[in-house]
Amino acid sequence: MTANPVLPGATCRALSTFIDTTRDAVKEVPEVVDPETGYQVIARLSGHLAAMWRTVYPRAAGERQLRAECLGRARAVEWALRQLECRLAGEVSAVRLSVTAVSTALARNLDGYWPAERALVAWVEDRSAAEDMDGLARDYQRAMTRGPTRPHPRCPRSGPLGPIAFWLHGHWDRLLDTVDSRAGVGQDFRAFLTHSGSGQPGTSGQPGPSGQPGTSGQPGPSGKEDPQA
Repeated sequence: MTANPVLPGATCRALSTFIDTTRDAVKEVPEVVDPETGYQVIARLSGHLAAMWRTVYPRAAGERQLRAECLGRARAVEWALRQLECRLAGEVSAVRLSVTAVSTALARNLDGYWPAERALVAWVEDRSAAEDMDGLARDYQRAMTRGPTRPHPRCPRSGPLGPIAFWLHGHWDRLLDTVDSRAGVGQDFRAFLTHSGSGQPGTSGQPGPSGQPGTSGQPGPSGKEDPQA
């Protein structure tokens, strides 16, 4: 027996628990979105999509077709999020579109994305040891709490520019949220993720490296962790 056995079909789904919590927090996109609710939906979905390509997609290198499908559908969701953001902000490029039409397009893209994402996460979990999935769940949680809060459909998803873009957008978006007075946007990630799975980050119930789930620093562009804010 190896030290890190692969556990296909494992029943412990630490990562799935966090992702399901994020999905439940977004719920169905309402047909008519007020700005406050809309910006919260945009932040949660943008953070989730960024956390997925930062932490989960690299683990699915052996399933290129499914990973490519997820990436393609995720970009479509981000473009729809970008359109919703522009409409809520009153930008000229989207002012002629109704909020209802934009929200409906976003919901349609999400309906196509979620099944592909579930299949990809299941593929990763079925081929990973339980302790590895605990670590991946914590990585996802950290990425959600420190990553972007706005859609970036043109952002690189892989290669050396991927981590840099993630780090840069995460910092810049949160600065813009303060400047634009988007109260509370991006601040509730840790709360609803901590409460998932009885407040533990993984199947073993072990806290994160700092003693609390998800409170350690986010990797900076060099791959090293930033100091805790």
